[in-house]
Parts: sequence; C-alpha cells; structure tokens
Amino acid sequence: MRAVIRRNKQLVCDEVADLSPGPGQILVRTLACGICGSDLHALHHMEHMIETATRASGGFGTGFDPTADTVFGHEFCAEVLDHGPGSPKSIRTGARVVSVPITLTETGFESLGYSNRLPGGFAERMLLTESMVLEVPNGLPT
Repeated sequence: MRAVIRRNKQLVCDEVADLSPGPGQILVRTLACGICGSDLHALHHMEHMIETATRASGGFGTGFDPTADTVFGHEFCAEVLDHGPGSPKSIRTGARVVSVPITLTETGFESLGYSNRLPGGFAERMLLTESMVLEVPNGLPT
C-alpha cells in the first residue's frame, strides 16, 4: 500500500507492507489525516524528541528507532474495513471512526505516527485497537 514515509529526514511517497488485523484490532482506510505541529517538528528533530520523551515518560512505545522509516499521522478519520479474529465487532464495517493513536499488539503498544512497525494516518490503511475506537457521530463531516 502507498504511504508518505519519513526517511532520512525527508518525506517520500513509497510502498509499505499490507496490514492484517490481529486479535482485538480493526483494519481501517484513512479518509483524512491532519498534519500536526509535532509531525513537522519530528521530520527534522525526531532523535531529540525521542530523547526528551524517554527522559520524561519512557518513550514512544516498543523498540522505536527514530532513524528507521516512520509513517506519521496521529490525527485521523478512517473507515472500518475488517475486524481481527475473535473481535466483538462493536463497530460495523463501513463506519467512520476516530481513535486514540495507540495500537495494542502482542508485544506491547505502538504509538501510531511514531512507530517503525505500524503506519499512522499518512498511509492508506492502519491497524487500530477496536476498544479504543469511537464512531464519528452522524452529521459530522470527515
């Protein structure tokens, strides 16, 4: 799938691996994604941000490498495409959703937009934790 990737302190459009939802996760299609000031800052100063976050609160998640490819985007609206195995399917397929930008995995958590393993909203698709997703109320635009 296509994504805008932070690579060598530049943004490039390239292909990243397709995603498949695991237990408790949903696969979504990005409909819109904001460009946050922290994304702009991280483009050029990610290493400093990680150092500061590590001192303050423990970092950005499981094994994040600020020099590796990163797909930003933690302020997004998305459409539910699929549910992982054993999912309660509390949000219907096709629903527009928002979420806390953290995905729970078998090894811990990934901060969407600041992860080397899972892409944020600057990718065509994302994996979200179903229990952290809220449906966009009727009438609100994407």
